[in-house]
Amino acid sequence: MKNFTFFIATLFVAGSSIAQVHVVNDAFIYSKGTDIFITQELELRDAPSAPGETGSAFYLREGADASGDGNGQIAQLIQGNVGSANTGAGTFSVFQEGVANNFTYNYWSSPVSEPDAGANAGFKNTQIYFPILTEGFDFETDFVIDADQAFIFGTNVRDGRTDDQEFTNQATQTGPTIINQPLRIASRWLYSYNSVGDGAGNGGTSGYFGWQSFADPSATVLPGYGFTMKGVILDGGGVNIENSELGMGQRYDFRGIPNNGDIEVGVAQGDFSLVGNPYPSALDLKDFLEDNPDITPEIYFWDSNSTTHILQEYEGGYGVYTPGEAGNDADDGTFVPATFFRYDSSGVPISGSNTTITGGPSFPVGIGTTRRYAPIGQGFMIVRDNDGSGNAFPSGNGIATFTNAQREFVKENPTNSFFKAAPNSGNDQTANANVIKYVRPQILLNTFINKRYNRQMVLSFGQGATEDYDWGLEGSNNANKVNTDIYMPLNGNEYVIQAVPYDKNQTAVPVSFKSAAATSTFEIAVTTMVNFETEKVLIHDKQTDTYHDILNDSYTITTGKGTVADRYEIVFEEKSTLSNGDELLATDAFNIFQNNERSLLTIQNPAGKNVSDISVFDLAGRLVASQNPKEVNQEFTFNTSSYSAGIYIVKVSTPDDEELAKKVIISN
Repeated sequence: MKNFTFFIATLFVAGSSIAQVHVVNDAFIYSKGTDIFITQELELRDAPSAPGETGSAFYLREGADASGDGNGQIAQLIQGNVGSANTGAGTFSVFQEGVANNFTYNYWSSPVSEPDAGANAGFKNTQIYFPILTEGFDFETDFVIDADQAFIFGTNVRDGRTDDQEFTNQATQTGPTIINQPLRIASRWLYSYNSVGDGAGNGGTSGYFGWQSFADPSATVLPGYGFTMKGVILDGGGVNIENSELGMGQRYDFRGIPNNGDIEVGVAQGDFSLVGNPYPSALDLKDFLEDNPDITPEIYFWDSNSTTHILQEYEGGYGVYTPGEAGNDADDGTFVPATFFRYDSSGVPISGSNTTITGGPSFPVGIGTTRRYAPIGQGFMIVRDNDGSGNAFPSGNGIATFTNAQREFVKENPTNSFFKAAPNSGNDQTANANVIKYVRPQILLNTFINKRYNRQMVLSFGQGATEDYDWGLEGSNNANKVNTDIYMPLNGNEYVIQAVPYDKNQTAVPVSFKSAAATSTFEIAVTTMVNFETEKVLIHDKQTDTYHDILNDSYTITTGKGTVADRYEIVFEEKSTLSNGDELLATDAFNIFQNNERSLLTIQNPAGKNVSDISVFDLAGRLVASQNPKEVNQEFTFNTSSYSAGIYIVKVSTPDDEELAKKVIISN
């Protein structure tokens, strides 16, 4: 163990760039909350000389707040020259916290590779450590450098457990640290998903069985790819448990040689790959997507609220990030949080089961939250489905490249981090501070489906929006596609983020509903408007030509089994004529009235017009009765004795596409 007085004396503070950095013997560099830029390579030459030592080392640690405690702002390292490889057998150490729940997956991507194995060699699970208490640091590990290797349970163990440690003399916080139990990780839940394969026979299989175990200590996850790991049971001392507004997080210490330069990942056509931020700094996902046209411009973040290891009982889903208008650095993009579903034994989302799902985002998704900057260690999914024009890619694999140019000095906070244990303090995103941010006008719509789960959609307007597919402005439900859902259709695809030009009297955005059950309900409402003002947001039922307020109230649509593709649309003003260009019949063309004493609905046709269809709908839009007259009649009737009391809509259509709709009140 290094003497901590010497440790403080060798504090490394950098506010400007450095060229080459070489650390040799047992020397080390320590940055306490200060970001460092190296223009060329970093060499950590020497391996530990004895057990408990680190050899040549480099530590990134948190800054301190006014009280002297850690402020959650981990120092970051950025490098410039893409041709300069980091090398050595020493130790680079950086912390990150993941959700402290033994049932919940985090998606990770390592910022370090194996030491003394070549540049960007890949990551092994044996490189996960946990910080050790050090004298003078008051039962916390924010600033310490000593660590022990995490213990990796065999795959027969389901639950990981946090570390338990204490001082020899707890009262004075002195004496050698006693580690009662190390951090224990359940390898049963360590998996990667590489849809193109790693060239060594691993991966390359699609679907649930494409997940490859990362449990073996010799297994390597290539740089740029991600892996899953569940959290831990909190039954230890808790010195490495961090509390924030996003929940409790287990602290992990990633040790190795930092990744640097260009790092390629692949994704198969029509499939996903689990990748992630490969660097010890924040990553600009907008830049990443703009630089890589061979993948769909969408990023998927996993979120979960599970309380079980049983696959059929998992609650989880993917939130989707879209980068905003291409070339507009002021546009941070849009994020829609996960819709939670349960999963069957093949990993397919279950839809329409009778089990109540109370899921929803287990993290606070605030107004303006975009997820543009991925923090250190963040894993996420990329997909190769539709290209920048919204059309399917040709067959074959897509290659995406992480580069140093995509790295940013951005402090982690709840608006940009997807780790539930992200700090609740610190500054906002600081990258491109001279750019005035463009807040895209938008409305957020929530739909409560079958009173079980919520689907959020974002409809935006403004710069770059057209009636067609717009790169970076449309986000699909590819990763959360199930049989009972609401979506905005466009060019045959299903979207939960869409951008359109705005015209109060002309804008009409189709919404579609699909149901796997005989009956499904969709309660839709506007929950938030951002940088946008309007007096009305309406659901227009084109079949009944009725309008329903979803800005000041919610509206419930009931559908049968199958898809309702083009009946409903979101509009901002009631139209005096039908939106499809059809002509309205004069209100006196037909006399429509209800005789409740006789339970008889009558439609009189004094002008003797040809009638092609007469339909009766309830206010939920369900068809109650209809007639298709074959000849001209002066009068048509419906027996309403079996109708429930309420308001109904009678719609009369002619062969010339003229229509008249009228409400009647039935009270039997």
